[in-house]
Amino acid sequence: MRKNEVGGFVLRIVLGGIFLYHGFMKFKEGISETITKFDEYGIPYAEIAGFGVAGIELLGGFFLIIGFSVRFVSFLLSSVMVGAIIFVKFDHGFLNGYEFNVALIAMALYLLFAGSNLVSLDQLFAEKDKSSKGKGKIQFRD
Repeated sequence: MRKNEVGGFVLRIVLGGIFLYHGFMKFKEGISETITKFDEYGIPYAEIAGFGVAGIELLGGFFLIIGFSVRFVSFLLSSVMVGAIIFVKFDHGFLNGYEFNVALIAMALYLLFAGSNLVSLDQLFAEKDKSSKGKGKIQFRD
């Protein structure tokens, strides 16, 4: 096991927990409150965006924790954070504005490019594919 696998695992759990919590709070406080805030920020299609962002944060956070579709979910979550910076945080500046969002984007981009298979559902699927290697498939030399 390489050190970056452990680091990626820790990063995945922390990032997943942050987004899971934020998504949960959007639903707990009332999705209508989230939609109202999105409308005040001038986000187009606030109702659709509110449900979409809350759902991506909630399910995306959970999927990161269990290690399911890590790369795809990381792309979605980094996209949500770019939207948050553009529509909400940019006018506040970097400090006390969007610095946290940039950190979350960096974490998500690491997982997007490097992945994280340690203790993950993705690893289970990858092992299944490796076991069927060579049975009825064209093989290329590595």
